[in-house]
Amino acid sequence: MTRGTVVVEAEYRSGSLVTARRARRLGRQMMGVPGPVTSGLSAGVHELLREDAALVTDADEIAELVGGIGDLAPERHGPVVARDLLARAAAMVLEAVPGGSGGDADLIARNAGLSRDQTLARLYELQSLGFVERHDDHWKLAAPPSTSGIPKPPGRRPSARRGGS
Repeated sequence: MTRGTVVVEAEYRSGSLVTARRARRLGRQMMGVPGPVTSGLSAGVHELLREDAALVTDADEIAELVGGIGDLAPERHGPVVARDLLARAAAMVLEAVPGGSGGDADLIARNAGLSRDQTLARLYELQSLGFVERHDDHWKLAAPPSTSGIPKPPGRRPSARRGGS
């Protein structure tokens, strides 16, 4: 799971040393941060350093031996959705549109931190892309498209249960 193991404090017989030796058997880089030679809490680290562990004193030395922290695991990505592809200003405006009943362009501009003209231009862009709907001078989030691919029958509403559980 890791490229290396760093032991900071370990008595001569400790779980940290068991972990370190297991990591060594797996071919991982062994590193130790020394403590005072007079401390029993440092005896295990000193033993590792006498064997073949590398002496490290800070995170830069660890990164030099095993790679940068960001290099340790691949960057995770979720699926790309249309919203991810919006320009920064358009994304800011979309984020600024209040949920529920929405709001007017002035409110959205204040929420986005943009001028009214910039906001209106982005709102029309977002409308053409299907993200928002305009109702007179009011803008609101558009309903998400159906992902089932099956058209809903006209005039039918989902039934609601009433009464007890």
